[in-house]
Amino acid sequence: MDTVEILDLRKELVTRAQALRPLLEKNAVVAEGERALPDETFNALIEAGMLKLCKPRRYGGLEAGHRTYLDVVAELAKGCGAASWYGFILNMTDWIVGQMHQDAQDAVWGDSPNAVTCCPLNPIPGWEARWGKDGVTLSGEWPYTSGCGHADWVLAGFPVLDDAGNPVDSAVALISMKDTTIKDTWYVAGMQGTGSNTVVVKDVFVPNTMIMKMSGPLSNNHPTPHKSEHMFLSDPGATFWTCVAPPVLGLAQLALELTVERLTTKPKPISYSFYTDSSKAPSTQFAVAQAATMIDAATLQARAACDEIDAQSRTGELMARLDRGRNIMRGANVIRLCREATDLLIDAQGAGSFAQVNPLQRIWRDLNTAARHGFNSVGMKHEMYGRILLGADEQQMTPFA
Repeated sequence: MDTVEILDLRKELVTRAQALRPLLEKNAVVAEGERALPDETFNALIEAGMLKLCKPRRYGGLEAGHRTYLDVVAELAKGCGAASWYGFILNMTDWIVGQMHQDAQDAVWGDSPNAVTCCPLNPIPGWEARWGKDGVTLSGEWPYTSGCGHADWVLAGFPVLDDAGNPVDSAVALISMKDTTIKDTWYVAGMQGTGSNTVVVKDVFVPNTMIMKMSGPLSNNHPTPHKSEHMFLSDPGATFWTCVAPPVLGLAQLALELTVERLTTKPKPISYSFYTDSSKAPSTQFAVAQAATMIDAATLQARAACDEIDAQSRTGELMARLDRGRNIMRGANVIRLCREATDLLIDAQGAGSFAQVNPLQRIWRDLNTAARHGFNSVGMKHEMYGRILLGADEQQMTPFA
């Protein structure tokens, strides 16, 4: 697609996401109560193309690019945080599958273009991988598997060990959800509607063509034969460390929108003061102004990160390590700014923010839960970028730096 086509598609998809907002808002409370995304919401996401952003066009997907993915998934969060999380996990798993062997792609989408795949990357202790010439036999439990209740496939991540039991690589294995069971374990304070339960696998054989070792994409060696599909050639390190930010960004944008609306349409007093309208208090004005500026900065950082990833993917080369580190740090700033801004907005609204009838309390819980995802770890990103800047490569703690 040329630039005009990309911009037109982005505008159309954001408009579709906005049109879903009333439905998502209506079902958000239901999702939280049931600890699972309602079928009505999931089906609406499918029908609107919200779960085709990172799917190859060969299978009816959109290959919309990482910047469009950001804008659309952030927009979904304004209706429902859990729906936005589905937009993150199911689209980005498509991005991984799009890098895999042709057999894996055909298995997922060949006969079912609307099939979706969930992706837990870390099994709990006690997992087992028995390698053979033709593949691996897996057993174990994978917690925090968002979207597993609606998924057709699971892309299960696990360490690759040497003969001494030391990790030397990591891999993902594609398994039909028909060959798994689900344990009901998702009892949490935030993002309750994602249904991120535990997937259990027992003695399931996975052939080599359904496995991808991550050292391949990390060294720009992708199993897919479709080397002209640029979205799937984006730098894995830069992409993994930024792709979880959109739900957090969208929730922060929503928190600002609702706070400004609340303070300007329903004036409230400040307890233990003479202020009858908190919007007239300098402390409130400062908090809202500062929060708005922080969210604006987070939006600019997120867009810059995704634009750079899109540009890199068209070159066929990985990012230079310094560029990757800078992009990872942008992701850290997005999360930090959104968390701090939302706290300021909570301060501006006061203790009433935590009333169950106030959607801001759910936004705050969802945002703070999403912000603690492993790929949103602010501290880790500071470490990675700092070590790149200072040449302390021997201290790097992750292959994704």
